[in-house]
Amino acid sequence: MMDHSFLCVLGLFWLYTLLCTGHTQGAVLTIDPNWSTFYTGESVTFICDMKEGTNTDWKYRILKDGREFIPYNSNSRFTLKLLYISYKDEYQCCGRLKTSHDSKCSNKIFLNVRADKPRAEVTAGTTTISVGGSVTLSCSVDNSAGWKYQWFRRTSHTSEFNFKTNDEQNRIISVSQGGIYRCRGERGDPAFYSDMSHEASINITFSNQVVVTRQPDWPQIFSGEKITLTCEIQGGETTEWMCVWRHLGSIMAQISSKQLTFTVSERSSGDYQCQCKRRDDSYSSTKWSEAIRLSVSEDEAKATLTADSSILPAGGSVTLTCSLKIPAGFTYNLYRNNYMKQSDEPGGVFKISEGGKYTCRGFRRDTNFITSFSNTVFIQQTVSNRVTVTLQPSWTLIYRGETITARCEIQEGGGTQWTYEWSTTRLNRPPSFREHRISRVTDSGDYSCRGRRDEFYLTRWSDVVSVTVSASKPRARLAADSSILPAGGSVTLTCSVDHSADWKFNWFRDGSVYPAAQLRNNNEPGGVIRVSQGGLYRCRGGRGEPVFYTEDSHVVTIEETLSMKPTVVLQPSWTLIYRGETITVRCEIQEGGGTQWTYEWSTTRLNRPPSYREHRISRVTDSGDYSCRGRRDEFYLTQWSDVVSVTVSADKPRPVLSVSPSWLSPGSSVTLRCEIKPPSAGWRFYWYKAVPDLLNNRYSYDLLPGSTAGTEHDSYIIHGQTHTAGYVCRAGRGDTEYHTDYSEVKFLWSADVHPAASLTVNPDRVQHFTSDSVSLNCGGNSTKWRVMRFTETHHLSRCSSWGRMTGSSCNMNMNWYHSGVYWCESGSGEFSNTVNITVQNFYDGVILVSPVHPVTEGASVSLSCRRRKQNTLSSVSFYHNDKLLQHDGREELNISAVSQSDEGFYKCQHAGKTSQQSWMSVTAVSRPESSSFPVLLMVGSVIGIILLVFLLLLCLCKRSKDLCCIRWIQSQSSSQSSSSHPGVNQNETNQYSSPLHDADESRDGTYSLIELKHFGKKRRHHEPEESCVYSEVKTGTAESTPVYAEINHENKGKAKRKNKKSTPVYAEINHENKGKAKRKNKRKWSPAAGDAAVYSEVGLGAALDNNAAM
Repeated sequence: MMDHSFLCVLGLFWLYTLLCTGHTQGAVLTIDPNWSTFYTGESVTFICDMKEGTNTDWKYRILKDGREFIPYNSNSRFTLKLLYISYKDEYQCCGRLKTSHDSKCSNKIFLNVRADKPRAEVTAGTTTISVGGSVTLSCSVDNSAGWKYQWFRRTSHTSEFNFKTNDEQNRIISVSQGGIYRCRGERGDPAFYSDMSHEASINITFSNQVVVTRQPDWPQIFSGEKITLTCEIQGGETTEWMCVWRHLGSIMAQISSKQLTFTVSERSSGDYQCQCKRRDDSYSSTKWSEAIRLSVSEDEAKATLTADSSILPAGGSVTLTCSLKIPAGFTYNLYRNNYMKQSDEPGGVFKISEGGKYTCRGFRRDTNFITSFSNTVFIQQTVSNRVTVTLQPSWTLIYRGETITARCEIQEGGGTQWTYEWSTTRLNRPPSFREHRISRVTDSGDYSCRGRRDEFYLTRWSDVVSVTVSASKPRARLAADSSILPAGGSVTLTCSVDHSADWKFNWFRDGSVYPAAQLRNNNEPGGVIRVSQGGLYRCRGGRGEPVFYTEDSHVVTIEETLSMKPTVVLQPSWTLIYRGETITVRCEIQEGGGTQWTYEWSTTRLNRPPSYREHRISRVTDSGDYSCRGRRDEFYLTQWSDVVSVTVSADKPRPVLSVSPSWLSPGSSVTLRCEIKPPSAGWRFYWYKAVPDLLNNRYSYDLLPGSTAGTEHDSYIIHGQTHTAGYVCRAGRGDTEYHTDYSEVKFLWSADVHPAASLTVNPDRVQHFTSDSVSLNCGGNSTKWRVMRFTETHHLSRCSSWGRMTGSSCNMNMNWYHSGVYWCESGSGEFSNTVNITVQNFYDGVILVSPVHPVTEGASVSLSCRRRKQNTLSSVSFYHNDKLLQHDGREELNISAVSQSDEGFYKCQHAGKTSQQSWMSVTAVSRPESSSFPVLLMVGSVIGIILLVFLLLLCLCKRSKDLCCIRWIQSQSSSQSSSSHPGVNQNETNQYSSPLHDADESRDGTYSLIELKHFGKKRRHHEPEESCVYSEVKTGTAESTPVYAEINHENKGKAKRKNKKSTPVYAEINHENKGKAKRKNKRKWSPAAGDAAVYSEVGLGAALDNNAAM
């Protein structure tokens, strides 16, 4: 007892160990029988195997469609003895250990139960077998398994009986008898039966060949003759057969004999077939035999006599053949001139060597049957004389009004009296004389003749001669080797009449010089002449006696060319225009003098080319190549001009605007460029500033200064722009000005914040995860705002498309972030500063935490790296412009006093993951007290000259009430120098670009502001603006680059007056390298010149006023 308890405890411990160590196996549910489909009334057993322990260790339950069907019990097998349709469902078993109550569940099994009782189906193999063979029958129940089958047979004379039991499957059986068969399926215990199958009638057809023979075997017989038909079954000679005969598809009689003997009549003709059945099996029969055809002639039998030739050559022979349609059993007799010549010839072929009249008939000796006489065949003997048809004149093609004679010539005829026979293709009554005149259209055709002497002697037929009589009068055909007569040259003319000969030709020339037709080269037989004059030419042909003339040929025009070559001129000279524009093409003939010209145009697309000197082009269908020439009088014309191509576009052009630079430092100049694509000429350009229209969700456009009448140049320079702005351009041309569409809005972005409109980001960093909650906040002098975005995929949209706008804040939707630039637009038309936002899409990626706004020079800044769910990271590597800057255990990169050198790209790296790089801008702090030192360092050796200029300007400013403001004027080249800043580049290449600091960018411009404060009297209000004084100092650069010093001086102790503009004074310094000769033809600088300028800006004793330079 203790041993048994110990073993139980040990077994439980082992089972518990398996469960705890994870080595248990999943439970398995199976069904018995394992059928895919069950039917109502059958039974099924569920078997649940836990795959561990013994069956007594578990309790089991059955789930049906996830709900308890059989509660927990100790039986691992459960039987549903009577299935219903409601049991159709998905089943699963679960086991629970009796000791620990641990449980697990098995796989799921779908129990398919069908309410309809299945029906068995009988399928038969081929029922065409040879005698002694068998037919295969199969029984099946669809979509289920486990069946055994019972078979039943009956005939039309016997009742149904079971001839195969269910002690084995019996799915496929073989039978050698025909009959009506059925089957049914049986399976399970107790037995479940399917419905009986439908009846299958099995008619066995024996494949043995059946042949009908006849005696006598004549293909055609006559009424009154007797014939015997026999039905022969190959391979079935020992079987007793009962045969059926069919004539013309109808059953004749059913007799026990295989032979049918009868006397034929005219109604006996037709096809005969037979079919036989076994006497002991009415469901087994042969196939119908092939039909044998019996032909009983209804007409009188008449022989046919043919000859291989009706002409018997001298010394030769002719073969005659006497035949019947059905020649069986016949011999033949031949008769000449009604007398028998040969008799009883079985083949019916006779050779003769005499001319005469021949007939024949057939004879069947067995029945003494004689046919009627055949047709008559005449055999004529030929003579050797040769016969020829001759034509006089020898024209095979003549025309109505002409006549020729056809003659039959017999050589060596001597004095023999011949009669003539003609063979023609079209004459109903061929001529019978030696000669025949041909002149009518109906006389056309082939002619052949022969001569006859006595009754059976004649010549051979002559060769055929074809003659055509045309009903229409022919027209001469005139051709020229060229229709253009070169100066001093000639043209060859050829006159001909198609398909006929013996013509002589008359030539005519009509022209403005000769008022009437003139006869040239009359009766020239050659048909070819050369002419050296322009004019209208024609010809005609003539032949015969009296002369028969053709119709005159069509006129051929010969034109003389002049050496002049016109030119196609466009006014305006635009080869590409647009629907709504009009240009004029003009044909210009130089050295034309007072000649009266008419004009011809050659175009590629116009159906009716213009005929005037000028043609207006305005429609799309007018597009194409244009060429022209001039015509003077009737036969003189110029050469064709060169081709000019003109395109009229159906689409209105839309210019492409580019802004350079796309990111701006305050005070820098901006260049707008407007391009028409494809390029075309004559445009004036109009420049607009985009103003946000929040009410209508669009932009309105304000013309920029100096753009009212348009500009000739496709570029426009904006000075002093400090904040974000949008620009648009369009172009126009023509007297009645035609305008293009407006370009798309292009933006100039600035990171500088100004009071009227500003944008802040929360959290205050450039990079964000897609799961971060980010808000964009607008502030300034407006109550209405919208937030805009321009993505790296070049898509412009407002906050409502990717976030939720609430008042002046835009909360970005989760997972809708896109990297790009963002800014605010106010209801009063202001643009805020622009910020970059970079999105980290990878879940396990890292981001760099860096300020979104520019950092002021001298301020401190901290950069860090973080993951999506980890704010701070240690052991981070920081990079500045792709160079490793810090790599130690610190979490942050701290810069205590930011300088200009710290500006650039930053990124971080942690655990093999690298963030995207972000640009950190540094805003410079003005240091007026030290601003003169860079100037002194730059000007160097010319400091003395600057001091002289400084004293001179002090005097001038004193004289103009103590204030002189020197404004520096930017040349085109300096204004186009780009200010690099991160963001989206929106020129025509549409590239998303990072801040660019081009190492090759020109550094010719140096700026310094000299601000003077004077001690003395206070200035009176409303004093006039002082004039500007310029001082120019030359240096030795190749382009004579001027250096300008802007000097702003004030009286010390006096408050600076607001809104008071001072006129700038410029000092231009020209410095040259020693040892180099000054270049000749140096350009004198002007504010609009393209030479690079160097500006010196010096502030003395006062803070730098940035507004002074604007």
